[in-house]
This record gives sequence, C-alpha cells and structure tokens, in this order.
Amino acid sequence: MHLTSLVPSISLRAFLENATTEYATSLQLSDAATNAAEYLMTRSLSRDNVQSFRLGYVENPLPGHELYAGKISIPYVTRSGITSIRFRVVPSPEVPEPPDPEWSVPTDHIPELASEIKTQFPELPDTPDPEANAALKKHPGGPKYLSVPGDMPRIFNPRDLERREPFVCIAEGEFDAMSAHSAGLPAVGIAGVNGWRPYFARCFQGYESVFVLCDNDDKGQGAAFGEKVASQIPNARVVLMPPGHDVNSLLCSEGAEALRARLEVEA
Repeated sequence: MHLTSLVPSISLRAFLENATTEYATSLQLSDAATNAAEYLMTRSLSRDNVQSFRLGYVENPLPGHELYAGKISIPYVTRSGITSIRFRVVPSPEVPEPPDPEWSVPTDHIPELASEIKTQFPELPDTPDPEANAALKKHPGGPKYLSVPGDMPRIFNPRDLERREPFVCIAEGEFDAMSAHSAGLPAVGIAGVNGWRPYFARCFQGYESVFVLCDNDDKGQGAAFGEKVASQIPNARVVLMPPGHDVNSLLCSEGAEALRARLEVEA
C-alpha cells in the first residue's frame, strides 16, 4: 500500500480544529454537558487532563457531525493539528452499553473526508464489517465509540512519543491511553486490535521497553491485542491488567501507583 500522507488537507484540519474548539467550549460551559463532564470525572480524568486532551461535548454539531450530537468528542491532537475526531456515547442507565468492536458509521456524510481517504487508500471498504453491523442490531442503544466514515486508523496521543523516556506504553483505546498518561506514564492509544497497522511499529524503534497494556475484562480480545502488537515491535512487553480490569478501571480503583507498579517503573 502506498501512503501519500496520513495528514489531512489544510482545509480539513481547519474544520477539525474549529470542531474541537467548539465542542471543548461546550463541555466546559454548557449545562447540557453536565452528564458528560460527570462521566469523565468517574473515569479519573482531571480537569487538566480533559483540557490537555481537548475533550469536548457535541452540543451544536458542525456540518457533517449531526450524527454525533450529545456525544463526547475525542480529538486526535498532533504537531500538525487535529487529524481526526472520534466520538464516545455518554453512558445512560436506561440503555446498556454494547461491547467494543471496531465501529464506523456507514454513511458518507462528510464528502471531503470520504473522498480524500478513498483517494489515498482505495483498498479500504466503503462499508463497515458485517459482523459490526450485526452486533449493532443487537444493541439498540448503539455503539459506544463512533468514527467518521472511512477514517483510517491512527495513533492517539502521539505527543507522548516526543517525551524523553526510555520506555513508552501502548494502550488499547483512547481512554486507557489517557489514563496511563494521567498516571505519569508516556502512553499512546490504538483503537482496538483491528486499529493496529504494521507501519505504526516504526514509531517505537529505539525504546528500551515498549509496554503493551492489555485489558483483562473481556473474552480474550485484550490478550489478542497485546500479542498482535508485541509481535511487530522490538523490546515489547505484554502487560495484562489484573482480572476484571482494564487500564482505566485499575487507575480508578487502585490509583496511579498500582498501575506504575504493574510496569515496575517510577514516574
């Protein structure tokens, strides 16, 4: 596969920057975002963490983001600007949350993005995995995480790759990456086992240790994620969370020290 650029066009980055700013402001100031703000607090994300990662709440969707109204926005912040935004449903006690397959919305409602991605990556499918569609039908509340149509997998929080540390962590998902970061660990996130791409491995060359943080609250997907990623990175070490935990739940229940102790590192 030939990669022309993983960086969106200037106009698309401007749109994503405007969206990120709008949604971050709504999260901080809007009464409608109260449930979202409270949910982020339950995930042990401080106000500083939320602002650093520029998390937001989609109260007034920008054109093309109407499907994500009422959801938490998770921008992919890089040195080149915002390269993508994913969205997370705000949990509701009335609707059980579904599991976390690789989700995408099967609607080309952002033509510029869909066209740009399709030009650079013609082999990408136009529609989501049929298994994901079948799973969605079983959960009328919808998926927990949403990506824009055709968006390519990316590394979340690549800014932590610029830290002068002999090690780095790779977490499964944005929230686990933010949790590890808040515990003082350099951490990036991959959106699930299907979100890993072999060319990502280049980013982790030269580290003494690469800790692949794996969930242990699923049916083996966490271990599969760890095995897949570690098999492609030199000096990788798979770190399985305690039974019943992912990175975030361990941080919430036992604190940052417990997470660092599992890696045997000091912040």
